[in-house]
Amino acid sequence: MWRDFTNALRELRRSLGEAGGSYRPDLHYMRGPGPKWHAKYAGLAAKPPAKVAPADPVAGDLTERHA
Repeated sequence: MWRDFTNALRELRRSLGEAGGSYRPDLHYMRGPGPKWHAKYAGLAAKPPAKVAPADPVAGDLTERHA
């Protein structure tokens, strides 16, 4: 009876010892959203604003010359 209990306890200790030291955070590191997320939210991504030309190019030239 004690022999079975001792063997079971030894086996439990061995299995917990291996699992306790095998954690590797680099395997659980999240690298960002994947392709499914990008496909789903592609239209919601912020896009840089387009460069807008001045409304009155002549007025823009005058202010640059007098500055």
